[in-house]
Amino acid sequence: MRIATLSLLALLVVLPALVVGGANPDRVDGQPEGGQMTQPDATQALVGRSWRLVQIMSMDDKTYAPEDRSHYTLTFTADGGVQIRADCNRGTGLWESSAPGKLTFGQIAATQAQCPPGSLHDRYLAQFPWVRSYVMRGGNLFVATMADGSIVEFEPAPPAATVLGDEIRTADPDELQRAVLTRLFDRYVEQQGIKVTDAEIDAYVDSMRRGMRARGLTAEDDLAPDEAAQAAQMRRDMGRAVMRQWKLNKALYAQYGGRIIFQQLGPEPLDAYRRYLEERHAAGDFEIHDQAMADAFWRYFTDDSLHSFYESGSEAEAQAFAVPPWERTQPGS
Repeated sequence: MRIATLSLLALLVVLPALVVGGANPDRVDGQPEGGQMTQPDATQALVGRSWRLVQIMSMDDKTYAPEDRSHYTLTFTADGGVQIRADCNRGTGLWESSAPGKLTFGQIAATQAQCPPGSLHDRYLAQFPWVRSYVMRGGNLFVATMADGSIVEFEPAPPAATVLGDEIRTADPDELQRAVLTRLFDRYVEQQGIKVTDAEIDAYVDSMRRGMRARGLTAEDDLAPDEAAQAAQMRRDMGRAVMRQWKLNKALYAQYGGRIIFQQLGPEPLDAYRRYLEERHAAGDFEIHDQAMADAFWRYFTDDSLHSFYESGSEAEAQAFAVPPWERTQPGS
């Protein structure tokens, strides 16, 4: 499946042209008097945080506020990535903070759906190439641009989801799905005592090698010793992950039953996934707070048009979890 197998801006410190009124350099146009603006370290202030748009303030004294703040979000990830929701569209890109108070964005790649009339989609996305700095005030994030000197205010966004007590902050539906399933499945594996042994990994790697040679794939023979060692470790890591997932799927299927779908890395008990997740949701183990992301999360498990199913009652379905893939005979073996 499309999970782990198978994640706007202004209030400036440096650009004096964007500060309105010389008497109080801490005051930003459209912001109340009082309080001090701070320039926290970007790692602490931005990474892992999600924000939603409050307003865009331009230097011509116009203010643009979204009807629904949750439709305009900004999430900073630790690897330098940024996830953006711009009404009916979503975007990704890179961000950089070379010093406290400094902030720039790389090119933002965004979908191009036609949003409803009155949307701030275009105006919102147009701010990012010009962003140069940020400050925090009263818990809100203000980002300033050069060019026309817009100031964009954000407030902290509530978590997209809560899973086993952990808050998940992301604007990416796929990342949300991975985060939820990873935490729930990790706990299930621990509760069920599911383990992958070194002997099973050895058998998996041997089966994979025999299968590759049967197809004439021998490029690994020409690798340098260190490259061959890296390839061998990658193969073992892959084997561990595949076998762990297969055992997880087998256990879920045995407990919840239902239909099975074809996936590249093996059979997947789709109905068992859904029943398990419905059970965990009813028990309060997870909650997705954003309705659009909740709809996207559940669609994978409820929309049959996305999948190819094993024929109900067929021998293939009956044998789907009978023999581990690393014990099956490879072509040419």
